[in-house]
Amino acid sequence: MKKAFFWVLMLMFTIVPAGSVWSAEEAAPAEAAAAPVEAAPVEPAPAVDAAAEQAVLEPELADNLEFISGEVTALDEASKSITVKLYGETEQGAAEKSITVTIDDASDITDGEKDRDLKSLTAGTEVDVEYDSKTNKATYIFVY
Repeated sequence: MKKAFFWVLMLMFTIVPAGSVWSAEEAAPAEAAAAPVEAAPVEPAPAVDAAAEQAVLEPELADNLEFISGEVTALDEASKSITVKLYGETEQGAAEKSITVTIDDASDITDGEKDRDLKSLTAGTEVDVEYDSKTNKATYIFVY
């Protein structure tokens, strides 16, 4: 046990200078690696405008997204739409305004833990809805 402790201490306090070589066989690859290499010229990447990149990725969608909170008052499975009575004051000033949004396969409906389906959006369900204000198509619905 004392010998093992001694060797551990020896290893801990042994300092090997950086770049040192233990044998002549190991020295050859190190010298070959140290030879200068001519690098090809690198052209700078073109400047990218973040707003232009976003517009390409999501054309006009980012500008039209709105967010509402409210309670589902109606579900129309045939047209895949829900009507939501908004909570609180709206931009138009109406205290009890409703909005109807359509839902398709790309719409994400979740309760935070699992995905939900259209049938789970029954009357009285509290939701947050992100939708495109030009098309009234829901992109995301969070169910409470």
